[in-house]
Amino acid sequence: LISTELVSTTGEFVSRIFEEMDYTNEANNCQLFAELYSEHAGNSTDVSVVVPRIYPEYCTENVLVMEWIDGKKLTDVGSDDEDEAVAENLELIRQSIDSTLSQLLVTGVMHADPHAGNLLKIRRDDGSVALGYLDFGILSTIPERVRDGLTCAVALQVFERDADAVASLFGELMLIPQEVLDDDGERSALAEALEVTFEESLLYPDAGAGGGDGGDEAATGIPVLKFDKLLDALSRLVPRFRFDLPPYFINNARALSTLEGIAKGLDPGFNVLEIMYPYALGRLLRNPSGSPVVERTVQALIRDGEGRVDRSRIRRVLRDSALISNKSRRRVVW
Repeated sequence: LISTELVSTTGEFVSRIFEEMDYTNEANNCQLFAELYSEHAGNSTDVSVVVPRIYPEYCTENVLVMEWIDGKKLTDVGSDDEDEAVAENLELIRQSIDSTLSQLLVTGVMHADPHAGNLLKIRRDDGSVALGYLDFGILSTIPERVRDGLTCAVALQVFERDADAVASLFGELMLIPQEVLDDDGERSALAEALEVTFEESLLYPDAGAGGGDGGDEAATGIPVLKFDKLLDALSRLVPRFRFDLPPYFINNARALSTLEGIAKGLDPGFNVLEIMYPYALGRLLRNPSGSPVVERTVQALIRDGEGRVDRSRIRRVLRDSALISNKSRRRVVW
């Protein structure tokens, strides 16, 4: 980071440490998380996980009293039941990524540190397993505008490989001052830098990889995301384009990178974009916020280079959602 950002970054880091040490804050965070995502009382339609009950009458700034939950780390695999345990743990990792993406893109309230020690495999009495969360010292809150921008960026890059369109969304993502984006020279330089970044961090399949290359009957080829290379490349762009990385951006990137790392440890072929892309398409098609940015992105996906509605592109968008999410195209539309 450039020196002018060092003081604010250090201040943010220190404030987060004190925030995590305040157990009254953690108790409130845990109760909020449970209200949204608990399998017993949560109101989310996408996420249902085990959240420990808090006993607020016994909690203070220095004391946190919560329900005891028996479980194992998702990285714990014994030799006696290795195959079964790996399959169970990998499924729970997929659930945790689904959960994280729903928190990131749908509700905007997100557990900021879902590492292996904070995610549990819980064995129920009937032998089934459930995903449990611990440690609620920090919850990230993602503005709706940013959620919409992330949705559009993922869809545009995977479906269109359009780095210039992604660059135009950096204002929505609240990562770069608007005056930088309003400068044609800087905007062009940003698009070129993102093109290089995506070349380094996205590995597309050889055939049928986006842009309709696979023909009308082919779904979009989902690239493999190299998370470490993406974060490294973006960090190098910080001083050049006056990036302002808010805490939730860093927390979200760390959360997804951590979960992907756990998943790849169990299954080297795991690709987080195969989960993230359908989430983005689903939110685009629903546009729950009524965002004009989302609407423009949908129009960009379904129109050809001359601005005319292209039925083959419409079918491809619906086919991507249907094939990847295992839903019929009719159900995707409705």
